[in-house]
Amino acid sequence: MTAQHSAAEMVDLYRYPIVDLTSAEGAAFAHKCREEYQRTGLCMLPEFILPAPLAALAKEAIDCSDKAYFCKSSHNAYLNDSDPNLAADDVTQRQEQTFVGSVAYDQIDPQSQLSALYQWDPLKDFIGFVLGKETFYRFADPFGACSINVFVDGGEHGWHFDESEFTVTLMLQPPEVGGAFEYVPQIRGRDDEKQLVAEVLDGKRDGVVELPFTAGTLLIFGGNQTIHRVTRVEGKRPRLVPVLCFSETPNQENSETVRKLFWGRSGPDDMIADHNQAGAAA
Repeated sequence: MTAQHSAAEMVDLYRYPIVDLTSAEGAAFAHKCREEYQRTGLCMLPEFILPAPLAALAKEAIDCSDKAYFCKSSHNAYLNDSDPNLAADDVTQRQEQTFVGSVAYDQIDPQSQLSALYQWDPLKDFIGFVLGKETFYRFADPFGACSINVFVDGGEHGWHFDESEFTVTLMLQPPEVGGAFEYVPQIRGRDDEKQLVAEVLDGKRDGVVELPFTAGTLLIFGGNQTIHRVTRVEGKRPRLVPVLCFSETPNQENSETVRKLFWGRSGPDDMIADHNQAGAAA
């Protein structure tokens, strides 16, 4: 039987003193992280989770990964509809491919260690401080509050900017091959933005950074300003990455359209849609 760990026992608090941000040590660390995020658009904390709890969290994710709903889609880098009035070679007309599964929050055991970590106030407060948010709440969505991204063989997430300002992810298990997190930092709004996006989509590697996203790493990422992708996964071992969602406003939820797209249901009482596309590449 897997040992149960409290949230405080999971995090390497010696290296990452996040429990009390009013202490001298906690405040200094939190300010350092905020400055890093403001300067680079991300804050990466490797080995955030200690080895034994990491193994337990990974096992939890593996055990429920068969509940993932898979979505296969084509999209442009801006995740919006292409404008038919623009030229065919405009970057917004270019299509990227994404194939990823997600285990909804209501399919994760409320007594799980992942749920305990997500519900832990010191983690929420630390992330909110890094992001510079005066008010900060856990997401209220029954599916998307804390879900688990599952990339099986053939899984990938094409180049894109996030619709949300930030994302918080925790790497639990890398795949056998592929699944690299690549990005070109903070190009949204630049005068040469479309040129840079076009070069990325053309496969040019200038400016592309590969993040060493190892197991146990917590990542706070400003994906709205930074184009990024997950390269194609190969092998039998899935890439497992929980997504921890927060908001500046209380009781925030996804739209029914977003729920249907990513989890095959618009509400907790709905049956999962029949068009789950896992079979094609699982």
